[in-house]
Amino acid sequence: MKKKTDEKKEIIFNGIPAAPGIAFGEVFVVNVDELPVNNESITDKEIKGEIAEFEDALRRTGEELGELHKALAAEMGEDHAKILDSHIMILADEMMKEETKELIRAENANAAYAFTRVIDKTLTAFEHMEDQYLKERAEDIKDVKRRVIRNLLGQKTEGIANLRKKAIIVAKTLTPSDTVGFKRKYVLAFVSDTGGRTSHAAIIAKSIGIPAVVGLDQFSSHAKPYDQIIVDGLTGQVILNPTPETVELYKEALQKFKEIEKELLTLKDYAAVTLDNRTIELSGNIEMDEEVENIIEHGARGIGLFRTEYFFMMRGTLPGEEEQYRYYRSIVKKVAPDPVLFRTLDIGGDKIAKWVDDSVENNPFMGWRGIRFTLSRKDIFRTQLRAIFRAAAHGRARIMFPMVSVVDEVRQAIAICDEVKDDLKRERYQYGDDVEIGIMIETPSAVVMADVLAREVDFFSIGSNDLVQYSLAVDRGNSRISYLYDTLHPAILRFINSTVTEAHKAGIWVGLCGEMVADARVIGTILLIGLGLDEFSASAYLIPEIKKIIRSVTYDETRSLVRKALLMSTSGEVIELVNRFIEDKRPELLEYIPKDPITEKR
Repeated sequence: MKKKTDEKKEIIFNGIPAAPGIAFGEVFVVNVDELPVNNESITDKEIKGEIAEFEDALRRTGEELGELHKALAAEMGEDHAKILDSHIMILADEMMKEETKELIRAENANAAYAFTRVIDKTLTAFEHMEDQYLKERAEDIKDVKRRVIRNLLGQKTEGIANLRKKAIIVAKTLTPSDTVGFKRKYVLAFVSDTGGRTSHAAIIAKSIGIPAVVGLDQFSSHAKPYDQIIVDGLTGQVILNPTPETVELYKEALQKFKEIEKELLTLKDYAAVTLDNRTIELSGNIEMDEEVENIIEHGARGIGLFRTEYFFMMRGTLPGEEEQYRYYRSIVKKVAPDPVLFRTLDIGGDKIAKWVDDSVENNPFMGWRGIRFTLSRKDIFRTQLRAIFRAAAHGRARIMFPMVSVVDEVRQAIAICDEVKDDLKRERYQYGDDVEIGIMIETPSAVVMADVLAREVDFFSIGSNDLVQYSLAVDRGNSRISYLYDTLHPAILRFINSTVTEAHKAGIWVGLCGEMVADARVIGTILLIGLGLDEFSASAYLIPEIKKIIRSVTYDETRSLVRKALLMSTSGEVIELVNRFIEDKRPELLEYIPKDPITEKR
């Protein structure tokens, strides 16, 4: 029975803003709770039948996933559908099947209990991994577990696909297969207790343009069907059972957001040039080729960061040269004549372990990842480089090596590039001979050695996420010290300033492709302009806003601002300095700083 909203108290929750926008509506709670499984034994005579039921449950789960795969491919394209590949691989795992059957036979366990024991063992291993990507893959395993158990127990699954009217999805966790039911006409937004900005659900939300807030901890235990809810994907705020006054505040905020968005998109075809005529290259970050059109529609001129590892991870296996070549070529052709910057595999030891190695590292973030991995697996590296150089024959391509910490790594990688081009020439392949080669600046040693590194490459691109993490010695995933993760820390500004200075001395360009712009929005963008960056690359939704800011300031005034900021002791002082500048000199930019309407009203 529907409860009256005015009988409930308004509660405000704060999470991680995963996709921008504001939405309000009724709660639709996704049924993700696990069904209880008992440890009731079966008789010897029942073993054969129990194994048959287990196999039948696997078959029916496989059929469900197959249908979901088709639905996702039809709705969002084949690449998005590949996110279900890992589910299908888990289901097809022979070791899992045999272990479950053996438990049924050896301990007279019922199939649901035996399967739970086996799958939970795998889950525990994934959940203890430090790598965020692999932790999120544990959700894939949980999703498969829920489906198999439901089929074993004869329970019908209720999911988002059952949604028949507009609502906001609330879940503990949203798995890739949950998002299959995302229909723009019904799903107004989604919120979840878990997840991060890199989760599949967050990526899909951004790509289809619905607001999302994740990492809300225990929110789903408070929300009930038909509750009213407001989701603010700009600030990460979620309001359960809002008062009529709060609803009015957010209606105004939504209207303002739409007006700003519409106004910003009118800049789509304009250049990103400051008032005193300094042009900055503005490009987009993508993980999959289907995001290219969205990036272009938001006014990007090219791809400034193509995270190639997603293509590998979606498949769950190593793609060959021809497959990579066709994939890369399609993106280069779509973006031409603008460039595509390919980041070579930025994949850690844990991530690749299931394909080529069984070892697990204690600290994968500082371990066998990025260029360290590709230089030790030259077979994989050469295959990817051959595909990129061949794709470059159809447009403009750039290649960038991640996680560089010593000069020798760059020299080795460039030498392999030269060998690959020689091979392609000898084998009479068409390839791009003028591909720019660059590196990510994301370790303190790379910053300090920037003068030396700049002599080796054509460009730098600053990976602000890891640069902040490594420079300030802060694990972004550790909530106890998350307050120390500060993109506007004076040390970070000095590192960027030093990097840009050394690059320009050597005559090469410098970009920034991390989330610093997204984290610090207007303030961060103004400082980055003044720091002298030549290129910004960001998510599609941020591009119009960045372009607006670039076109609203002079390079000279931002340079002057940066000179003062570099002398500050704390990020608080930096923020105060830039805020004063905006209020005094560019007040028209104030409306682009996200604000929570309730606090603003008070």
